[in-house]
Amino acid sequence: MTESIRLFRGPFGHVSLLNVGGNLVTHAHQEVHIVLWLAGAAGTMSVGGRSLVPVPGVAVGINSFEPHNHTFSDEEIPGQFLAFYIDWEWLAARRGLRAGVPAFAEPSIALEPWLADAARLLPDRLVDGDDDMVGYEVERLIDHIMDAAEAARPKDGSHVSRAASDFRIRKALALMEANVGERICFDEVARAVGLSRPHFFALFKEQLSVTPNVYWNTLRIAEAMRCLESSDETMISVACTLGFTSQGNFSRFFREHTGVPPTVYREAASEGRFVTPQRGGGATLCP
Repeated sequence: MTESIRLFRGPFGHVSLLNVGGNLVTHAHQEVHIVLWLAGAAGTMSVGGRSLVPVPGVAVGINSFEPHNHTFSDEEIPGQFLAFYIDWEWLAARRGLRAGVPAFAEPSIALEPWLADAARLLPDRLVDGDDDMVGYEVERLIDHIMDAAEAARPKDGSHVSRAASDFRIRKALALMEANVGERICFDEVARAVGLSRPHFFALFKEQLSVTPNVYWNTLRIAEAMRCLESSDETMISVACTLGFTSQGNFSRFFREHTGVPPTVYREAASEGRFVTPQRGGGATLCP
């Protein structure tokens, strides 16, 4: 089974050309996430409890910290996908989004034929590596997909805020973020913020539309990616840093949440191209 990834980074976040290695468990991302099916078995995705099958001409939009999974039947070999991981602050500044307002009202985003073609051709540009306009093209593609999503947003202004307004949940988030390298005990977190475990779980889900477990794993994956990208720590060291009892448990956790093993992700990160903004709004490629 193929498990490979290619990364391209920029001020927007990063985009991956991904050959999925198997099912992805229910998880979330800190970033706003856009997925486009390119080839092979499309599988079935569940986004925020809504089920959909990736098809040509449709992008899948996933909000920051929105739970989702991706499954394939036993006889399917998972296909290839283009996945954008978009920094929320970059997107909010570029699109004028308010804190707590989801980027997508619906996960299914219909694309005009010309836009679907542009998305389909982008992987060739990512692999090429010789064109200093790739970063600009990626950002423009994100803009056009967001335009398509915005056109489908209800005009009555209705939306579901995902910002935590309750001070106890905000305190819990701070505790979780400050202790991402520890083994979590949600009973202790609940007591620390003055709630029973059932009340804590119910209020957390009400405030953020995601369970504490999924939120916690999102923080751990983000920290794992940071470690793999920015250090030469061994896999067992990264695993221990994040509170795993073995390298095997860490590798399985990482693959089930990203679609590839951590060794493959680190290799792609070391080979990935980075873009930095130029004065005047252009972009250059640098190693």
